[in-house]
Amino acid sequence: MQKQNIDNIEKYGRPVLSSLKFREALSQCHHHSSTVGMHSLNVTFIALGICNMMKMLHLQVDTKALVIGCLCHDLGILDRSHFSSGPEMCKIHPVESADLSVFFADPENRETVYDICRHHMFPLMATPPKTREGWVITLADKISAVGEVALPPVRRKWEERNLKVIAA
Repeated sequence: MQKQNIDNIEKYGRPVLSSLKFREALSQCHHHSSTVGMHSLNVTFIALGICNMMKMLHLQVDTKALVIGCLCHDLGILDRSHFSSGPEMCKIHPVESADLSVFFADPENRETVYDICRHHMFPLMATPPKTREGWVITLADKISAVGEVALPPVRRKWEERNLKVIAA
């Protein structure tokens, strides 16, 4: 399953992973213990794991939209200097991430990718996701944040795995 997840990230996420924005994300601190880029990869792996379980229940998801949305969901955090506060960042970065994400999405999945990025902060922000993929990332984002902050051995294991994707 891990190999299939890596293949999906490399196949669908290559435009994001090779972008200057994502390279910048790999160097900006996030959750006090990770980077925006590493966190985005963690979220992507967790989301793909959730999707694998959903497929066993015959629930389909748009894997391409999910991968692109997960990799882009926090790109709006980059250059935090224009946010006056943490609450403002929680409110504005999903909008900025969603706006950036459409450059990486295909026309047929642009709305789903936008929804993933725009609503991933639910329930901290009032508007819930409209798509199944949006709900998946909302859960995956919370799981990843807890793993990165509270479980350093898990974070280190995730980072070793992520380096394989980045190096490819």
